[in-house]
Amino acid sequence: MSAVGAKSRSFWRAMYPGILLVISFALSSCGSLPSASAAASTTPVPETGSIRVTILNTYPKIKTAVVRVMETNETDTLDQGALVLTSCVQGQHISVWAPGHFISTILCSGTSPIEYPVTLEAFNAADNPNYLWVDADIRASPTLNCARCHSNTLLGLNEYAEWNLDGHSRAFTSQYFLTTYMGTDLNRNPGQETFWSISGNGRRIRLPPDPTRPYYGPGYNLDYPNESGNCIYCHIPAGAVTMQQVGSLTSLINSSWGSRTNAPSEGVTCDVCHKVTDVFLGQDRLPFVERPGVLSFSFVRLSSGPQFAIGPRPDQATFSTEIKQTCSPIFSKSEFCAPCHYGKFSDIEIYGSYREWLDSPYSQPLNFRSCQDCHMPSPKEIGNTSLSERSACSEENLEFRDFNHNMMNYGLDPVNNSRTIPLMVTKAAQISVDEVSISEGQIKFRVMVLNTGAGHKFPTDSPLRHLILLVDAKDENGNSLTQVGGQMIPKLGDSDYVGYAGQIYANVLKDRDTNVVPTIAYWNPVVPAWQGSDTRLVPGVPVYSEYSFVAPSDGSATITVRLIYRNVFYDIAHQKGLLPVDIEAARTQLTVP
Repeated sequence: MSAVGAKSRSFWRAMYPGILLVISFALSSCGSLPSASAAASTTPVPETGSIRVTILNTYPKIKTAVVRVMETNETDTLDQGALVLTSCVQGQHISVWAPGHFISTILCSGTSPIEYPVTLEAFNAADNPNYLWVDADIRASPTLNCARCHSNTLLGLNEYAEWNLDGHSRAFTSQYFLTTYMGTDLNRNPGQETFWSISGNGRRIRLPPDPTRPYYGPGYNLDYPNESGNCIYCHIPAGAVTMQQVGSLTSLINSSWGSRTNAPSEGVTCDVCHKVTDVFLGQDRLPFVERPGVLSFSFVRLSSGPQFAIGPRPDQATFSTEIKQTCSPIFSKSEFCAPCHYGKFSDIEIYGSYREWLDSPYSQPLNFRSCQDCHMPSPKEIGNTSLSERSACSEENLEFRDFNHNMMNYGLDPVNNSRTIPLMVTKAAQISVDEVSISEGQIKFRVMVLNTGAGHKFPTDSPLRHLILLVDAKDENGNSLTQVGGQMIPKLGDSDYVGYAGQIYANVLKDRDTNVVPTIAYWNPVVPAWQGSDTRLVPGVPVYSEYSFVAPSDGSATITVRLIYRNVFYDIAHQKGLLPVDIEAARTQLTVP
């Protein structure tokens, strides 16, 4: 889940006036530890410098602040009662921020020694539920939108284009979401109305669809036509927090059907993320089940005055009167992603990437990687940088400032002006072949699959996503060899690969009422299809399988192993009139002998 900040590679770029929304993400929040020598000292050493910034606020007294000469490494935090800088030349600006206050900007006079007094303006943390969200797209207003300033390629402000490729901008307009929510196919043919029965123990259950009538798959609106459901809290967050711009979810879908017509129909739109100050989590570090999606966010939306944006940087330029800005450490924490990337329905975990990250080595101090570290990478390599160097609102974060909002790294096809496959999928796993032997007329070998690049299970979140391990062996003339041992791909909607050598890595769920496997209707009670039906790849844990093929009577054989990422089970895609998207996540090939 992302947030936003203007990039800053040169001073004149930072001075660009009229920035409406800050688009950027820093990385995980953790303060730096004092050195051993500093800890041993009992007498503070006075800071030296020719420039002092004095915060005049007395009530409440400000105890934490960050000051920085913009576009330089001159920075300090409020300690020993002072903010001290070494130099600031005429024409440069000093940025000052304290928690709960707007960022303030001071013009340097160019003389030293000098003291700059500043009174920081506190903002009212009370949220305004009647706030009308600002569009990301240039639509109704040519000035009040995010794209106006964040699609300026001359200044390197490409966040709008990045977001536009990303799945967050399509959370509402996705064909899979629309057809699944409404219970139609792509041509909007209506699905079968849901019929209910009462079981022997008095429980209300759904009946299976009528096999004699056309069936276009399940739909939330078919089961619960008078409710919006939990879907709205992540797929239409601007509509979930205030319905003033929506009316009802069904009416919004019917009126727009795949088009972005206002801020709610923009999916996870910029303004929603940039009004978040914190996230409510339980003691187990997980979101509360009864507060899905944006219900777990703490928002600050001002009732009056200029536009207001929250981002990851304490040193944003605030020269324009059109917008005020502040900083929040939540922008560099994985917790920001938790509310929409962890969800349980009927006590069954459906979306679990955040919890999977918590269980992985990536959440541990050694080699820590936040969600933003991987999904919103900066041009600077992380390498051995410390947490504080990558954390939002910190004094130490001097280089991690230009964060990508194309979170799965989709490519752009310049011919069709459309996005291509998410490149992150192609970097998540590795496969290898070993223990190859030829005996008794058979080629025997072992395949290893390893999640090497995802900080959660691969694939994750939607249980429709799965991996297909496809194993093939051919003689030197290209003729397929007969499989005589090892696993074969079962029928789980993948009718095009059923019976081939290989296996599927998936989280297979079953509809408890209708026994449909696999199911897409997660809003209804579901259960694991069988014990151990979650076979997805855990970070760093190798998975092995063995295979045997008839050896060619003459010449060599070539073993080819492919790992295919598929976004939806084949049968479900067929019901909706859509095609599954196949991405080759990994491949290896070996010639024997």
